[in-house]
Amino acid sequence: MNGGNGHLVIPRWLLAMGNYTRKRIGEIVSVFLKHGFKNKLGNPKELRLALEELGPSFIKIGQILSTRPDLLPMEYIIELQNLQDNVKAENFQLMKEVIESELGDSIENIFLYFDETPIASASLSEVYFARLKTGKKVAVKVQRPYAREKMLTDIRILKKLVPLANLTSTKEFIDIKKAVDELSQAIEKELNFIEEAKNIKKFAEKNKNVRYLTCINVYEEYSTEKILVMDYIAGTKVGDVDKLVEEGYDLQDIAIKITYNYFKQVFEDGFFHADPHPGNILVHNNTIGYIDFGLMGSLEPTLVKNLNRMLEGVATKDINLMMNSLLAIGINKGNINKDKLYRDIENFYNTYAYEAIHKFDLHNVINEIMEIAKRNNIAMPHNIILFAKGIITLQGVLAKLNDTITIMDIALPYFKDKVLRTSLKKLDFSQLATYLYSTLKSTAEIPNKLVDFLNSGMDGRLRFYLDLKDIEKTLNTINKMVNRLIISIIIAGLLVSSSLVINANVGLKIYGISAIGIIGYIGATIGGLVLLVSIFRSGKL
Repeated sequence: MNGGNGHLVIPRWLLAMGNYTRKRIGEIVSVFLKHGFKNKLGNPKELRLALEELGPSFIKIGQILSTRPDLLPMEYIIELQNLQDNVKAENFQLMKEVIESELGDSIENIFLYFDETPIASASLSEVYFARLKTGKKVAVKVQRPYAREKMLTDIRILKKLVPLANLTSTKEFIDIKKAVDELSQAIEKELNFIEEAKNIKKFAEKNKNVRYLTCINVYEEYSTEKILVMDYIAGTKVGDVDKLVEEGYDLQDIAIKITYNYFKQVFEDGFFHADPHPGNILVHNNTIGYIDFGLMGSLEPTLVKNLNRMLEGVATKDINLMMNSLLAIGINKGNINKDKLYRDIENFYNTYAYEAIHKFDLHNVINEIMEIAKRNNIAMPHNIILFAKGIITLQGVLAKLNDTITIMDIALPYFKDKVLRTSLKKLDFSQLATYLYSTLKSTAEIPNKLVDFLNSGMDGRLRFYLDLKDIEKTLNTINKMVNRLIISIIIAGLLVSSSLVINANVGLKIYGISAIGIIGYIGATIGGLVLLVSIFRSGKL
């Protein structure tokens, strides 16, 4: 931009952003140093406290990192799952400006009613209750002003700080550049509400035939990258147990339905809600409804197939199938000793297979599975980690509904039923009929065949034919072994007899020593050398 005198004029907002960046860099460095992050990753709890102190954007960064054990050690992942997103509501006038700027019209012209008090408030956005002109109740998710700019600025700052960081934990090196690059991609996606709208539509399509599930609709004409308008569900949060009981709901029935549907999402649809905490699941008109589709897990068909094979292995106690499924699911990070992996899986399975289900600590079970994979140079894909996190969160939901039931109480019957249903689907009934006919025919012929066999034995006509593969090679090997053994015995005999002759001091003498004994020693030495050369040349000691 040029001023009137021809000089370049730098806009104030650009200067301000430059000042903000410099100040923010100082703040970030200061906070991390205060919490002990100089040239190592430090204490997991201190990392969480540092992220909380740095505010909403770093809290969101921590929440994303809590789903990525491929980027951070497991002890940090566990701690980051405790991040608290306590954010004050934004000034409504600022939020109103965002809404009207994005939709290109005033709130009054778009909505019949708009409640200025948010029903939910998070680090990136707030959610409001409103009515469209048609009278339809909707939830309006609005991105906070400058949330995108601030988060992307923080990511850019982290990228600038990467060359200065060489973080290691007590156990392993942390690829900080990879972590920041992955964060950048994840945040870009989460800042775009169009992506969440796609998730809602896809989830609704895959669950449209589940009668006990309420799936929300998106109003695309009112949705942008920063605004998301969707159906409003006036339900009771699944964590509000007292209210659910007061409304007459069967808590165990709710727990079973939530869990069965979640397993369907993972093991049948390959598309699942990755954050099923009590605040994101509502009970509405005798149905269950999910909200907040910002974080979803998506599994490729081959990954779903391998997960189901793993389930089949668990249900049928097939360790080999479990091992092969784990190898197919995971990412090979080095040499894998299959014998060691088999033993690890077998020990793990035997530890938990016969333990009372109510004693399971699901968090520890999943961490142990991750540790087995890690010890055997296998890394788990990101979406498998999301699934594990979702299962742990779901266990917390069940604990609120019924503290005597665990996810495994529901999981095992589901898995066994699914394995049976899958096996039946694979059956080709024409092939089955042919197989049954062949089996019955062979069974009917067994008595006659048995009589023929016994008669042949009694008449002396019974013959056995053995087909030994590579018999010549085997005989040659045995022949060599026997020859070497004979030579060894001869050499031993020469040594013993020569020693006796020398000791008796008989016969012709050379320098006072029996010549016969000397000749015997020389012969034994030559024979021993020939034998050693033969063994070394064969390459088999």
